Amino acid sequence: MEHETIEQNTASDAKRTVFIGAKVTPQQKEEIRARAKQCGMTMSNYLLARAYGYTPRARLTREEATLLQELDSCRSDLVRYTSALQGMSTSQRLTLFNQVPFMAGWFHKLRPIAEAVSDFLTAVREQNRVPSTPKSEEEK
Repeated sequence: MEHETIEQNTASDAKRTVFIGAKVTPQQKEEIRARAKQCGMTMSNYLLARAYGYTPRARLTREEATLLQELDSCRSDLVRYTSALQGMSTSQRLTLFNQVPFMAGWFHKLRPIAEAVSDFLTAVREQNRVPSTPKSEEEK
């Protein structure tokens, strides 16, 4: 399964040159490093995102990625079935299902499932990003 990933945006296109330090314990540093790694981000990007009120999502584990590939294959099958049914004449569908109400109900239930799976796959593929501005008080 080959996917294009969305370019990761930084807070701005300007190069970050100012350093802000914070004293933490070695355990706290390790926890921050582990969380940033789990989200597929650098520590700097992770801390900046958190400072802006954004909670980065953890990236998928290998097992989750494998399951996602299987789900993507299922989605592809659903899309092919939906397209095949759309392309059939009424008589062909009658022959296939022998009941128009059953076939029509099945078709109408299949399409939203395929769209929901597609939306889910799109959301999961998006990389974490550093927001361009902090969240307002209403958004927090």
